[in-house]
Amino acid sequence: MKKKRLAWAREHHLMSVEDWSKVCFLYESTFEILADKSNIVRRRPGKKFHPDCIVKRVKHPVKIMVWPVISAKGVGRLYIVQGTMRQVQYKQVLDTRLLPQLREWFPEGEEFLFMHDSALCHKARSVTKFLADHDIPVLPWPGNSPDMNPIENLWKITKAEIAKQMITTKVKLIEKFINVWHHNPKIKESVKQCIESMPRRIEALIQAKGNVTKY
Repeated sequence: MKKKRLAWAREHHLMSVEDWSKVCFLYESTFEILADKSNIVRRRPGKKFHPDCIVKRVKHPVKIMVWPVISAKGVGRLYIVQGTMRQVQYKQVLDTRLLPQLREWFPEGEEFLFMHDSALCHKARSVTKFLADHDIPVLPWPGNSPDMNPIENLWKITKAEIAKQMITTKVKLIEKFINVWHHNPKIKESVKQCIESMPRRIEALIQAKGNVTKY
């Protein structure tokens, strides 16, 4: 995998910030209620098992999986996954979220590239045909490379914002996520900056010879 990451970096190291500004990134993430958070506490002697000093956990917390699209133009449409994502549902994501967003961001035949990873539902024949039928060029992407995907930085911001509030239901989690994604100033400020960092990310990957980078 390191060799594949390095080969990909060398293949794309000449792409400029302007080139990357034409890329639409689509990548999923999972969010859950009552997510585990690290806590450092001070306890008095003998208070180790006092209820106020114990962090309670939910064994099987409610989760949601979201699929958004981003570009240098900002954050785009969201899709809340129902159950397990398979090729039929993924084509719904492309049809109802990606295509309208592409028309909005790149009207009148402007050039663009579409990025998604090598998940099985992405590489299904029906999905490949859908993309070809709609003239959507796909940017090759190396596996196991979250450090190269700018959307990961937005996930970090989003999860930190969601963690500030005690959320106990799936509906509230979805509402909070949508609010943060579309209205939080940190997200709006970071989208373009993260995508503009792509040439630096690729250079770092080359310097690391395919190993993990600081990104």
